[in-house]
Amino acid sequence: MKTTLLTLGLAVLIASCGSTKTEEKAETKEVAKEQSAPQSNGISDYMSLKDALVLTDASAAKSAARKLVESATSENWSAAIIEAAGTIANSDDVKAQRTAFKTVTDGLIEALKANDSNDGVYVQYCPMAFDNTGASWLSTSDQIRNPYFGDKMLKCGRVTEEL
Repeated sequence: MKTTLLTLGLAVLIASCGSTKTEEKAETKEVAKEQSAPQSNGISDYMSLKDALVLTDASAAKSAARKLVESATSENWSAAIIEAAGTIANSDDVKAQRTAFKTVTDGLIEALKANDSNDGVYVQYCPMAFDNTGASWLSTSDQIRNPYFGDKMLKCGRVTEEL
């Protein structure tokens, strides 16, 4: 009896250890679902775009960027943010999308700070993005899911502040 329980216990322990890319992708999708809905449609559309880039899904990023262009325009966001989102919406190249996403993010962080916004979003930063020049992004979760590297370096980064 003791041997059977010990064997069963060890089997469960061994099965629960380790992580695969499939598990990390599932975890990434679950974190995205757990995030609370931000106050503005533009912020929500930004988060959808970020999540698409985390998954390295150029098609989903295009779709999310189209929605972001619409909401950012209706919410009177800066022309630079709208233009960069338009660049993403018109590109099939995830590398180009990520470059434009940096412009969207930088403009949005600046706008949120200027408006003394309290949207409950985290500013996260990866020092290795863009050949080690670094880049930030926003998230509604404090868990790192890097949109600049996706599954290559999913958890590379840190939270720098909360807005």
